[in-house]
Amino acid sequence: MGIRCLIVDDSAAFLAAAERALSSQGISVVGVAQDGAQAIAGVDSLRPDVVLVDVYLGAESGFALAERIEADVRARRWAVQVILISSHDKDEMMDLLQDSPAVAFVDKAELSAQTIQGALEGGRT
Repeated sequence: MGIRCLIVDDSAAFLAAAERALSSQGISVVGVAQDGAQAIAGVDSLRPDVVLVDVYLGAESGFALAERIEADVRARRWAVQVILISSHDKDEMMDLLQDSPAVAFVDKAELSAQTIQGALEGGRT
């Protein structure tokens, strides 16, 4: 696959579990972040292909962070794709998802190398 991934979630337990699971499935997890500042720093220094961003990050929403990431990388003229993740129902946030620069939404329970690859190839899910 060769996908370089940064995972952003405020739960250290989820970050560890997702990193283990995705790494074992061939995704190169280049870093993790627990808030927006760490995420932007990670995007800038690690230059991942995709950033998995939890919709609910505490002080900052994943939607706002997705917009910040898009603006940051656009200013630097290179690309990264954002996939929003959550354990909450996609239907609850459909309007926000449609207005987001994220390429897709993936339920945390379905997070896998296959769902990431599918989201990157197929766009919005």
